[in-house]
Amino acid sequence: MKTVSETRLKGRIIGFEEFGDYLLDAPFGEESPFRLLRCVDMALSFVVVNPYYILEDYSFDIDDHVAEGLIERSGEDEAIAVLCIVRPDDKTLYVNLRSPIIVNTTRSRFVQVVLQNEGYGVSVPFAVKKEE
Repeated sequence: MKTVSETRLKGRIIGFEEFGDYLLDAPFGEESPFRLLRCVDMALSFVVVNPYYILEDYSFDIDDHVAEGLIERSGEDEAIAVLCIVRPDDKTLYVNLRSPIIVNTTRSRFVQVVLQNEGYGVSVPFAVKKEE
């Protein structure tokens, strides 16, 4: 996922629709697939990850009305992220592949969509790949 050290974005996270101002940051380093999506208006943060780090053939279709005004024809300024889920009683990380976040850094916007037909889960376990 491409990012500058801190990018301001407008968008909505499902379940947190009352908040719309976020900062996308790379507190784990630019080489990490993980990013932090921090709400500007309150102490609320989401760890997000590039889904291709977890599932190389991750793909989906979205409705044209969702993509309109967000996705460029070139595709150069878009990134896809999925929310990470950390359960305190479990040492496994999970991701929500069913509701990806599509980010357009040029327009400083993002949208979270709920996929209808792709069959991805909302709580998919994964392991962090270790560097060799």
